[in-house]
Amino acid sequence: MEERFRLPHNDYYSQLDLETLSTLKSVLSDINNIFTLKACLGFSAWLCESLKLSAAVREDIRRSILSNPPNANGYDVEVSEPIKVIAEVKCNVPINRGKVYGSNQRAGITKDLNSLIAGKRKSRMKPDECLKFLVLLDTPEIREATQHFVKNLKQHRERIVVAAPDTKPDRRDVVYVVYANCEA
Repeated sequence: MEERFRLPHNDYYSQLDLETLSTLKSVLSDINNIFTLKACLGFSAWLCESLKLSAAVREDIRRSILSNPPNANGYDVEVSEPIKVIAEVKCNVPINRGKVYGSNQRAGITKDLNSLIAGKRKSRMKPDECLKFLVLLDTPEIREATQHFVKNLKQHRERIVVAAPDTKPDRRDVVYVVYANCEA
């Protein structure tokens, strides 16, 4: 970490008291929310491009994403016009900078896949009527971990479609995996 942040060598951990740790936790939580927001915006750009949606619709989707608080009930992205879309965004990074997800990460992704397929009580969106997306950050490690995850899925594997750059999502019976460019 010291090299990454260009900090002088020091035992920073021993200097962290409860108040400092609490502040650090809050800051990191905000960073996770920013990652999720950026991934949602990156996904919306991909979605609008792949479905050839108008500039007005693009702006409506963007405005909707920006107006929803992080961790709100329902799906991370919900679009009802001109086409029904639901998306869950996961900003997981494989454990230990590896190429597989940890057990808690797999459980979280599985939970989101199940909610995309079966629905959520706190959303008015009906999955059978929607295009469904699992949105992940776009890194080589995440792509490899996701490939490993999908290959080892015991349930719903046949309902997962990893979207290629030229994919035109048109099936409501599958969940599309999309890698979001967070620079969008």
